[in-house]
Amino acid sequence: MKLQIEQAELADAARWIARHIPTKGTDPTALAVLLTADGDGLTVAYSSVEVSASVTIEANVIDGGKAAVSGRIFADILGALPPVQVEITGGPDGVDLAAGTNDFHLQPLDVHSYPSLPPMPALSGQVPGDLFATAVANVAPAVDYQTQAMPELGGIRLQPTGDQLQVMATDRYRVALQHIPWRQTGDAVSALLPGQGLVDIAKTAGAAEMADLALTGGSAGVQAGNRTSVSRLLPVDKFPNADRAFPKEYTATATCDVEELREAIRRIGLLLEGHQAIELSMASDHMIIQALRNTKATGKARIDCQLEGVESFDIAFNPRYLLDGLAPIDGQAAINLTTYAKPALIHAAIDEPTFQYLVIPVRDPAKAASA
Repeated sequence: MKLQIEQAELADAARWIARHIPTKGTDPTALAVLLTADGDGLTVAYSSVEVSASVTIEANVIDGGKAAVSGRIFADILGALPPVQVEITGGPDGVDLAAGTNDFHLQPLDVHSYPSLPPMPALSGQVPGDLFATAVANVAPAVDYQTQAMPELGGIRLQPTGDQLQVMATDRYRVALQHIPWRQTGDAVSALLPGQGLVDIAKTAGAAEMADLALTGGSAGVQAGNRTSVSRLLPVDKFPNADRAFPKEYTATATCDVEELREAIRRIGLLLEGHQAIELSMASDHMIIQALRNTKATGKARIDCQLEGVESFDIAFNPRYLLDGLAPIDGQAAINLTTYAKPALIHAAIDEPTFQYLVIPVRDPAKAASA
């Protein structure tokens, strides 16, 4: 194998592939990338039981061939090289990288032991690349990456519904949901993809005008530009039926400037320790943000707010959960309320918002005792 290729594009591709590689492993092959030079391009690929990813870059291929090398070392070296043409030469003794006055040699790994890349499943439909990347990023904070008892909470559900794709995540304490335009071109089913992998995949899709999705039930694939990822699926039937958690009616709605609310939460958050909550006390024309039951320090922040449906309303939240739900919103934010102990719905104060965030409040022991 021998070829010449531009450093910047190859380094970017190698970094993206490396994000799919686990940080630890006893089998070197499980941490390797496969380099395939043929025709007019170089394909950099990674494959495991969980996910596979590949990207093809234009190159001046002098001799075709294949080689397997450590994926992270390959990415780190390319990222550190100057922005010049890189010459890659591969053979039985390993892979040599030459760029300007820099030369590196990578020990070879067994190409024949490298797992074959699964094919891209039949395409199901298309979504705008930038909206897909935004939707996945918006719901990602509600993914539970830590739970062992319910691994399906570590997934993001993609569910085609008519001309919309529903992107959803939940950790049982909040539900993040976004709808984006969807154009179906083939068979499609609801699919639950591992959250961390989908976040990395979706970032790349943001640079493409359209992203092709394959949601077949056996596996899921995302194709954006010259990058392709195929992921195993989590059992979608074990994903919580979070759609039912959304209240059908609300007692009150509070509307305020989202940036003022975020800044007030951050300021009062300086008083909080551990798992202490932040309380929102709303009246007809203002909101008071304060720390809930903090014995060491007190403080209040007041912002303009319009409360409709009731004369006043008090409710408390985990401040991080609250900020996560407000992050994707611009302009005016609306908070739909039922009772101080039932979930609140956060969204942009517009007709038919595409992003919705349902969050369970923190119950004040004093209020619970008097209820």
